[in-house]
Amino acid sequence: MLKKIEDNLNKKESTWLDQLSLKQSDPKSDLPKAAVLIALTDEENPEVIYTLRSNKVSSHQGEVSFPGGMQEESDTSLIITALRESEEEIGLPQNCVKILGSLDTMVSRFNVSVTPFVGVIPGDVELNTSSEEIEACFRVPLSFLLKDKRYRNDEVNRNGETFYMPAYKYSSYVIWGLTAMITVNFLNRALDAKIDMSLPSKIEGEEG
Repeated sequence: MLKKIEDNLNKKESTWLDQLSLKQSDPKSDLPKAAVLIALTDEENPEVIYTLRSNKVSSHQGEVSFPGGMQEESDTSLIITALRESEEEIGLPQNCVKILGSLDTMVSRFNVSVTPFVGVIPGDVELNTSSEEIEACFRVPLSFLLKDKRYRNDEVNRNGETFYMPAYKYSSYVIWGLTAMITVNFLNRALDAKIDMSLPSKIEGEEG
């Protein structure tokens, strides 16, 4: 599965199903830049690392996110930003991450240009479960995300069109917003999940 992910990230082009920002212009070069890491465990059944941000941070308090953050002047690339921030937030050693590729850069609601990178980490790596920036660090099976079992559909209007962004609930955590958008982009690009956001999908537990 990890080989397929790497191949698709490096060969497959985006489609409108991959992201909501396809019909927007490219993110402005003068926007503040950030990077996040989609860390996949190197196991037979890979898991994805997410964090729950603390209420002490300046933005996205109490929201589920990928480890990552703002680019600093000392960062020579956005990959370095993603790796540095991941080490600071969850104690993930930079030298144990194998970067497979990147996803589409998106613009957050705070007008920040966010670039996600996909990397593989050892399944037995020890991570910090909490820090000043995060309240929790948790893992979600990739198999769960591929089922596209939605907790709700978040309606998003973009350039005159309406999209239905999935929100997923795993344990007590809700994955929504930009993090869900990046998750869907990853599933479609890397694993051909074909998650369609043009129509609202059935909510898990609903009848009919």
